Amino acid sequence: MMDYIAYVHTQDADALTVRNAPLGDKIEFISNGSKVKVQGKPVLKGKWNWVEISENRWVASEFLKVVKGAKVVATRTNETVAGGLRVYKTILVDRNGKTVNTVRLISGRIGKQTPSHVEDSLTPPPFGIYTFDAPGWVYKGSDLKAQFGGVWSPITPTFNTNRSEIGIHYDPSVFSGNYNVGTVGCFATPTVKEKDIMTNFIQTQKPKHFIFNEG
Repeated sequence: MMDYIAYVHTQDADALTVRNAPLGDKIEFISNGSKVKVQGKPVLKGKWNWVEISENRWVASEFLKVVKGAKVVATRTNETVAGGLRVYKTILVDRNGKTVNTVRLISGRIGKQTPSHVEDSLTPPPFGIYTFDAPGWVYKGSDLKAQFGGVWSPITPTFNTNRSEIGIHYDPSVFSGNYNVGTVGCFATPTVKEKDIMTNFIQTQKPKHFIFNEG
C-alpha cells in the first residue's frame, strides 16, 4: 500500500492517542482535524488496525479520514489581528489537490480564542472536519451585510458537538475597533479581498469539506 495523507477524525472531537507500536505505550496525542501521512500497511492488533504516521508513531486507522476533492483547510497560527483574534492560515485546495490560494480566517471574540463545544460561548468551534451544507452555494443578501458582510456558506461538523449554525462569511468588524470585533463562533475572512477570493473558490470549486486544525 502506498503512503497517503489523512486527517484525524474522532467521534467527539477528542485528541487521538499516538503509541510507540501497535497497541503499545501512549506517547502523545494529536488533535482532531490534524493532517498525518500514513506509511506502509496497517497492522491488526486488538480490535484496531494500526498505521504508522512516522517512525515509531502509531495510530488506529479507524480514527483517520481521507478527504478527497476540493477542500478548505484552516490551520491555527501564532499571529493575531485586531488586538487578540487568532489568525488561521487557510489554504484553498482545488479538485486536483493543488493549493490555488491562501487567505486568513478568524473566529470567536477577543479573549475567547480557545475552541469549545459550548454553544453561545463566543469561541471558535472545535477542531475537526466539517462539511459544506451546499457545496458551491454562497448566500448573498442585504440582510447579511451588518454582521456577515453580505455572504454566508453554512458548514456542519462531522463529529458530536453542541455547536451549530456555523458558517463561513466576511466580518466587516475585524478592523473597525468597535465592541463587536470578531464572530460569535463562525469563521470569517477579515478583508473584502479575502472574502472575494473565498467566495470565488467556493462557487467555482464547490469544496465539500472544511478542515479546522490546531497546527
